[in-house]
Amino acid sequence: MSEALTGTARQNPSRIRRFIKKGAGSVVFRSQAYRRLLLFKHFIASSYAAMRAPHLFDDVQTYCMFVGHNKSGTSMVGALLDAHPDAIISDEAEALQFVRAGFSRNQIFHLLLRRSHKEFHKGRVTARSLQSYSYLVPDQWQGRYRSLRVIGDSTAGSSTRMIAAESGMLNQLAGIMRGVNVKFIQTIRNPYDPISVMMVRGRRSFENAIGMYFSHCETLAQLHQRFDEEQLHMVRYEDFVRESELQLAELCRFLGLSADTDYLKACASILHDTPQTSRQMVQWDARHIKQVAREMERFDFLKGYHFEE
Repeated sequence: MSEALTGTARQNPSRIRRFIKKGAGSVVFRSQAYRRLLLFKHFIASSYAAMRAPHLFDDVQTYCMFVGHNKSGTSMVGALLDAHPDAIISDEAEALQFVRAGFSRNQIFHLLLRRSHKEFHKGRVTARSLQSYSYLVPDQWQGRYRSLRVIGDSTAGSSTRMIAAESGMLNQLAGIMRGVNVKFIQTIRNPYDPISVMMVRGRRSFENAIGMYFSHCETLAQLHQRFDEEQLHMVRYEDFVRESELQLAELCRFLGLSADTDYLKACASILHDTPQTSRQMVQWDARHIKQVAREMERFDFLKGYHFEE
């Protein structure tokens, strides 16, 4: 990348993101050749890091993976867990791509640690293309750790799609993570909100967004049949915001972490007072509201949600 373009990125990061995602640069940065080159770069860097510090992750007991839908609270929950002194949770590192490519466990852990550190220095900002929000927790441990016992990645949407598309992915993950517990967190939000965001960000139709949302739900229902409550923990975004300290403490217990009062209060202090909604971003009609309501009836984890709350 030229020095001129690098300078532009430093001065206006939103402009470079548009260049990469939607501008002329998207042709290059979304190409398979570029993705393979980037994967090779990650492989070399993580191999070197693992060779230099082979025992860095000896105390890790649990690998934490998120499943669910985009814009359902995964970045929020992941950022607060990353603030725990004994946990590292990276944001949107797409760890399953490294599992698929055959990276070792320590290679993946090094990449997640590096990503967590990088996100901390960027301010743990999320939803940059919509209404950006920082999940930076003051005076806590984001991007670093005291004693590393839990490590993971908050990528949910693409991970769920990959699990659905590749039947052997979870077995491959279990093989690579042999020696540590693998636990899943499913974040849930009123379906009308993530569906609305899918339509705005992806320029999807009602039919397309609704179909994709409930396709993910079918994969999640299969995971519920495969795992018990010791392996899969559900978090409702709305409940988490309203009772953040209680919900976060329960989540820490699920992961085998203790949670002191200062940590819980610091995390709660950065959240909105009430759950935010996104369904007003599009003009919902009665037909599609009823369609989503009918589809929700098929899934126990969506019970209790309505368009009007």
